[in-house]
Amino acid sequence: MNQPEVNKKPMPWKLMAFGLLIPVFILGMALLAAKSDADNKKQYDLERAEIQKRVELRQQREAAAQAKSE
Repeated sequence: MNQPEVNKKPMPWKLMAFGLLIPVFILGMALLAAKSDADNKKQYDLERAEIQKRVELRQQREAAAQAKSE
């Protein structure tokens, strides 16, 4: 039994849909990365402010200790 040859037509709709999904995916990932970066920057700024406070307190203690010893 010979099977008849079937001429498959290319499916342009599938290719177009796939072509549209790629840029949407890339934009979504870019937005997610930007949001994550903003959250990380906020957290980094808070940690930096806390460290700065600790440094200032230590400097004040050292200055007070130095003033007492003189």
